[in-house]
Amino acid sequence: QTMEKKNNVNVSSLTQSEIRDIILGMEIAPPSVQRQQVAEIESQAREQSQMTATTTKTTNVHGEQIVVTTTTQYEAATFNSKTDWRVRAISATNLHLRTKHIYVSSEDISEDGLTYVLPKNILNKFITIADLRTQIAGYLYGVTPPDNDQVREVRCIVMVPQVGNHQSVTLPKKLPEHELLNDMEPLGWIHTQPNELIQDGIQVLPAPDVIQHATIIEENKKDSTWTGETEIVITSSFTQGSCSLTAYRVTESGIEWGKKNKNIAGGVANAQGYSSACYEKVQMLLSDRFKGFFMVPEGGLGWNYNFQGVKHSAGMDYTVKVDMPDRYYAERHRPQHFLTFVQMEQGEDEGADLDDFLE
Repeated sequence: QTMEKKNNVNVSSLTQSEIRDIILGMEIAPPSVQRQQVAEIESQAREQSQMTATTTKTTNVHGEQIVVTTTTQYEAATFNSKTDWRVRAISATNLHLRTKHIYVSSEDISEDGLTYVLPKNILNKFITIADLRTQIAGYLYGVTPPDNDQVREVRCIVMVPQVGNHQSVTLPKKLPEHELLNDMEPLGWIHTQPNELIQDGIQVLPAPDVIQHATIIEENKKDSTWTGETEIVITSSFTQGSCSLTAYRVTESGIEWGKKNKNIAGGVANAQGYSSACYEKVQMLLSDRFKGFFMVPEGGLGWNYNFQGVKHSAGMDYTVKVDMPDRYYAERHRPQHFLTFVQMEQGEDEGADLDDFLE
């Protein structure tokens, strides 16, 4: 009777299943609400049937024309996607503040290994031109002082054409070539990462770094430029308001593991057998007693291909010159954005700017 008064429904007109549902606690909508919902559905169906067909003609990357006819509402909706590069570009302008707080990891360091000395001026510049999320990398070249063969002094960071994400950096297979580099020996590579990788309270070298290191050694085994003995990996992690540097040497077992898992199905996440035996920490010092310099790719595209990834490939050819590298978000690295700005000024729609949907 309560339900009968509340919803203005005659109990005798209810079916047995409806009575059972009411006893079990189901809410029954009054007829007025039901009629309203039915009317809304019918009006939507009428709008759908009255909608005109829209034909769109587009051209794909192969030059083939594609004609698509859409009639439903959701097919006619325009999809726009925006990246957060604008926010990150503003955040990257404060990276120079982190150079005042640089910490070098000195825990669990091998005592009998080589000591690497990194000039502060090129380290500070490397941090300043980086991005907080996307990794950037550079090759290290240096010399052995004549008075101490247990020390390696880094003199140059070579910024080669590259694309990256938050886990790894893709570099060309070809190593940099220049007459200035002929008098120096390769000392490995340095890269940034958004945060430190810590397992059981201990810093660890990310597995993709070991695979990339092993790949570089394998591909340059013929000319024996990389031996695997003196080349190291330096990680520059963006910790809270600072930078944390750690230097690793990949062991022989790590190089073998990297070679085996280079082309594993499903990526590095499916690789088995990675452990702390694949690498060891080495001594690294920062110095302002001598200066280092940078080398960058020749041409107008710069070193950062993240905004024009289609122009980058592992087999690409490039030449380098002595120069200071541009910032990650420098104008030459993202010409498409400025074309978009011009279109906006002309009153055209800004459109989507997301290139990599999997990033």
